[in-house]
Amino acid sequence: MNTVNAVDAPAPVNPALFCHLEWKAEQILGQLRAGYSLVRLSAVYKVPEPHLRERVPEWRRKYPA
Repeated sequence: MNTVNAVDAPAPVNPALFCHLEWKAEQILGQLRAGYSLVRLSAVYKVPEPHLRERVPEWRRKYPA
């Protein structure tokens, strides 16, 4: 039987948060261009940094500067 270490497993992202972040995508990209770090934006938007890191490349394609 395989076990999963709950401490190392990433928390699932709330679907409402996902929608909220999509709505804020252009603002987040602007903040990244202004010099904010993903660590800081992760704290501001209360979303795991790996989730933001995954989304940013897609947002950059979707919302070019």
